[in-house]
Amino acid sequence: MKVVRTKILITDSNDNILKKLQNELLENEYDVFVADTADKLHLLLKINCFDLVLLDVTIPYLNVLDVIESIHNANTHTAVITSNDAASYDIAIETVRRGAFDMLIKPYDIDTLLRLITDALNNSAQIMQGKSISEQIKPADNIYQFMIDNSQDIQYILDNEGCFTFINNRVETLLGYSTHELIGKPYTELVYSNDLDKAMFRLHDKRTNNGMSQGVELRLKSKNNNDGYLYFDIKSIAIPRDINIMASEAVQNEKNSFKNAATFGIAHDVTIRKKVERIAHNKASYDHLTSLPNNILFHDRLNQAIAHANRNDSIFAVMYLDLDGFKKINDTYGHHIGDKVLQVMSSRMLNCLRESDTLARVGGDEFTLLLPHVGNTQEASIIAKKLTDNACTPFYINKKKHHLSVSIGIAFFPEDGESRESLIQASDKAMYKIKNGRKNGYQFHSQKH
Repeated sequence: MKVVRTKILITDSNDNILKKLQNELLENEYDVFVADTADKLHLLLKINCFDLVLLDVTIPYLNVLDVIESIHNANTHTAVITSNDAASYDIAIETVRRGAFDMLIKPYDIDTLLRLITDALNNSAQIMQGKSISEQIKPADNIYQFMIDNSQDIQYILDNEGCFTFINNRVETLLGYSTHELIGKPYTELVYSNDLDKAMFRLHDKRTNNGMSQGVELRLKSKNNNDGYLYFDIKSIAIPRDINIMASEAVQNEKNSFKNAATFGIAHDVTIRKKVERIAHNKASYDHLTSLPNNILFHDRLNQAIAHANRNDSIFAVMYLDLDGFKKINDTYGHHIGDKVLQVMSSRMLNCLRESDTLARVGGDEFTLLLPHVGNTQEASIIAKKLTDNACTPFYINKKKHHLSVSIGIAFFPEDGESRESLIQASDKAMYKIKNGRKNGYQFHSQKH
């Protein structure tokens, strides 16, 4: 019996990336088609039906939004993942708004892509299953049943103990749970563990039963998603005790009744909106090349560290780092190699730090480092020595050996500065002392150290 393999169309303006992606996906037993131009992409979409399209938004003369619209208008199950560089960030965000499952920022690793492909295919399978179920449902007995059966949201009713007495079929298509699994179970069965406290306080608060609508954003467990959850905007309202429930009798499960109904709720899937918000946040707060925090996020964390230190009468350190020899590599081998060098060095520096530390890229080959739990010169010297030693280790890019070093300036709060600007300026000034001298070392701003 012939095994039907998942058909994936991959696109990229770079032939080398396209070839590498094709080989990786073939190894994972996908049936792979490739397109490096807009014309070839349109032709393949016309003569084939794909399970997934990896759409490069940087392909010349390609209207990505039109492609996504035509895929959706064709009423196929095709999932779309877009890939882009920093320059096309805004258009990529719009693709998610228009229906793309998610987006990837170049350069990305194959493991991330494979996880996204699995999630996107599972999501498509759930949508197709939902369509199949809705086609099999018998005609609605009345307008109430019709409205609930065809709702795009999860609708539910809880009893006084917070257990489901009714939930519509939408829960199966969105989360992978059957209604039979959930009837009689507490609503907490669906709530992602990290959101339980918020859910218990907001959704079934017995202290308020005044008919006021309650709203909360929660993550609900999903069986077919690698993250394990989807985001929902949930509105709930207490059901008055004297309400006439007979009008809804037709949508009752035969084995259950609404006589103990206490709360009615609607859960609206906002996962795509959260993805767009996350992408926008990353664009505003992180450096696209190294994935390190940028100046905006660094300044925010530095302000928080200053406020904390003022409250607790404590000390912390700030470092300013500049890569020695980077300009020569960038000028000799070009920006492509220079970018890879910055990624290598960023990763190396991160490996020398703790989770509570913040390493940020200022721009070019300059970085800032916040050490909120380093309060003396001995601790600062240990970290600075680790960073300089690590930076000096040779590394290879495209079989070419490269050497770099790093010059570091160190300032302490509050001795060298009591504001964000003064601390950064002090550490920068100290860095230039070592940079203009022997390089490859560290220097404290204060002469006392």
